[in-house]
Amino acid sequence: MDKLKEHIRSDVMLAMVFEKLVMADARFEVAAPRSFAMVCFRLRANGEHDQSTLNRNLLEAVNSTGKLYIAHTVAAGAYILRFAIGATLTEEHHVREALTVIQEQACLLLTQRAQLL
Repeated sequence: MDKLKEHIRSDVMLAMVFEKLVMADARFEVAAPRSFAMVCFRLRANGEHDQSTLNRNLLEAVNSTGKLYIAHTVAAGAYILRFAIGATLTEEHHVREALTVIQEQACLLLTQRAQLL
């Protein structure tokens, strides 16, 4: 039982790290209070429709890299990305690398979006 408690505590701490990193990037916002080892966040955009489309595209771009998998939910009409930590071998550098992938894909999407405007 102690190992399980240690694992859960570690996952929660890693989620806190991810949440702080997301909050430090002005392009993103934490969309809901962190729950255990899951962080709900989204890429900022003007207008809810634009934001939903942008985040849907970000989800597809991130997942298509094959480097990590994020999920989504819709709450109060808002499309929200979910990053959950649960693997036993996950370390802080994995969390940081995951955010780097998310940030890189967000940068590509925002650049493409700006070129269309």
